[in-house]
Amino acid sequence: MSERKQDNKDRHRFTLGTRILIGVLAGIATGVFLGAWSAPLQVLGDIYVGLLQMTVLPYVVVSLVSRIGGFTYERAAQVARHGTVVLLVLWGVALALVVLLPLSLPSWEAGTFFSASLIERGEGFDFLGLYIPTNPFGALADNIVPAVVLFSILVGIALIPLSHKGRLLDPLHVVGEALGNIAQGVVRLSPWGTFALAAGAAGTASPGELLRLGGYVGTFTIGVVLLTFVLFPALVASLSPIGYRELMGRSRGTLLTALATGKMFAVLPMIIDDVRALLASHGVEQEEARGAADVLVPLAYPFPNAGKILAILFIPFAAWFIGQPLNAGDYPVLLSVGLLSFFGSPVVAIPFLLGLFRMPADLLALFIVSGLWGARVGDVLGSMHLTTFSLLTASSERGWLRVRPGRTVGWLAGSVVAVVAALWLNHALVGWSIAGEPPPANRVSAMQSYFEGGTVADSEPAIPNPSPRAPGETVLERIQRTGELRVGYLESNPPFTYRNDDGALVGFEVDLAHRLAVELEAELRLVPYDIGSLDSAFVGDRFDLAIGGLGSFVREVEAYRESDPYLELHAALVVPDHRADDFGSIAQMRNMDEVRVAYVEGGVLVRTGRHRIPGIEIVAIPSDEQYLRGGTPEFDALLTTAETGAIHTMIYPEFSVVIPEGFRVRVPVILAVAADEALHRAVNRFIRIKRADGTIETLYEHWILGAPSARGERRWSVLRDVLGWGG
Repeated sequence: MSERKQDNKDRHRFTLGTRILIGVLAGIATGVFLGAWSAPLQVLGDIYVGLLQMTVLPYVVVSLVSRIGGFTYERAAQVARHGTVVLLVLWGVALALVVLLPLSLPSWEAGTFFSASLIERGEGFDFLGLYIPTNPFGALADNIVPAVVLFSILVGIALIPLSHKGRLLDPLHVVGEALGNIAQGVVRLSPWGTFALAAGAAGTASPGELLRLGGYVGTFTIGVVLLTFVLFPALVASLSPIGYRELMGRSRGTLLTALATGKMFAVLPMIIDDVRALLASHGVEQEEARGAADVLVPLAYPFPNAGKILAILFIPFAAWFIGQPLNAGDYPVLLSVGLLSFFGSPVVAIPFLLGLFRMPADLLALFIVSGLWGARVGDVLGSMHLTTFSLLTASSERGWLRVRPGRTVGWLAGSVVAVVAALWLNHALVGWSIAGEPPPANRVSAMQSYFEGGTVADSEPAIPNPSPRAPGETVLERIQRTGELRVGYLESNPPFTYRNDDGALVGFEVDLAHRLAVELEAELRLVPYDIGSLDSAFVGDRFDLAIGGLGSFVREVEAYRESDPYLELHAALVVPDHRADDFGSIAQMRNMDEVRVAYVEGGVLVRTGRHRIPGIEIVAIPSDEQYLRGGTPEFDALLTTAETGAIHTMIYPEFSVVIPEGFRVRVPVILAVAADEALHRAVNRFIRIKRADGTIETLYEHWILGAPSARGERRWSVLRDVLGWGG
């Protein structure tokens, strides 16, 4: 009776995959309900991921040393000879999709805020550090997988000729089984771990991020489906005696489990069983099939699988998304360096590749958010990769591999049709995902003052201060007497001063001036001026302070005093997209015929930079817009700063920001202060305080880097927006 009850209980118990699915759905619901309050659950998710990963490198070491060490030299040479060719073919197919899929991305207006990666020199690729295990224990500690793999292979090879190697190999087999048991135990926590991960992502990711992620996730998923269900099975079915239905029928459970757990390591035993069964079904002796599967699957595991390699797609997708699509000449570097980088974790490889191609480092956040889905489907492809590799290598060793004309032609035609259909589908899917995405210019024009109460009064036209100073009165004393701080501004100079969609004057220095007015207990009144009239405006007492992203003069200015620099920008060129490669270095520019560069008259922001490009003609123009709107076609580039140039390219997406090699110029930004020592000291003291308390850094993140404001849109949640809890 008790056995029958237990059978009924087991029959009604959910499978692991079902419980994981329930955990994901419950996590999403929890994130939507709690909103930002669900962020602490991400810590639990990180713990779960860490537990899953903790046995990976030890398993790689143990499995490689024990498996290779158990070989004879003849067997090792045979595996290397056949396995290398198969692995290169699988890598080649995956890398071909990395090139093809970005070709289907639709055209659109793109642009992004400034990123520090633009001014960083590209890191060199440390091939020796990646592969040569000068310190194997350091490589283990730093997760340098290629070096760990090479060390393990060398130890395994060194064991091959030893007659007493069994003393080490037997304990290693036991350790390998123990590590497998640990991994299986952690997998049982998957429903709770995936719940925490899903809740953290659903509660903190903005709708805009999720929308933008749709394009990459769709592209990646299409690539996974194409490789997992068409191209890799086509290789097996057309070159070996194992048929498509036979392969997919046997692998179905493994692929579903990989999707459910999101960790390919956990399904390695299932992959081994699949390979063993498929080989045995075609006449291979059970023990021989077991030996082939036990060797080939663990041997291939440490090498980049197609699921990892396909993640390289994020780089051309990100480049397309920010309006800097990769050129054909970039792909050889991307594919070669990307392949080597993915011997390690994608979370390490992607930042490296972003830096290599000078793309914003904060794009990594989008990649990580996509990881909940991308890692799962990537492991599905990785599982098929290991199965395909093992079957083709075993078939090659047995002389099974040969071109079967009927199968090969049919699968080749079907694969071509599938690839074309995938490209068309990807074009449509990505186009749909960005259909509601506002142009980058809208992000600039929709920005609001960072601080509450940032609205200020304008004064039109500019007139002298209606409250002249009394005899002996300082400008600072007048501000305290009248309760009004008058600040001059340039009408259109984003991100420092400009008007947004609401007609309000906003910008970095508008917020900074507002903070100064608050500190002085005065009302802020803004007065317009032109750059050419700055000196006369101060002489005419039209304002007490001037803003507008002003650079510093080395020579003394009589009409006003310069504050201490509160910010340093970086000189750069804005050039048409199609000519960005022409300005890669100063040497390139000098080799071009009659290069002419424009800069804004008055030297705003580039007074310290325009003399640093000897041999290049640099001419003043009245405004940035004159060049950007095509009013000065005789100029090849606009000299400005990278920070301002990024805003320009968001408004005018047909341009790009370039910092040529050999042109590294910092531009200090100051406030112009009336020739009054008391006010000058007060402004400098204000700058020191605001740099120390983080105000200037916060405004930099908001206006230069595009971070949300303190009163920006918060993540919607049921708890706050429906039930009204939490404020």
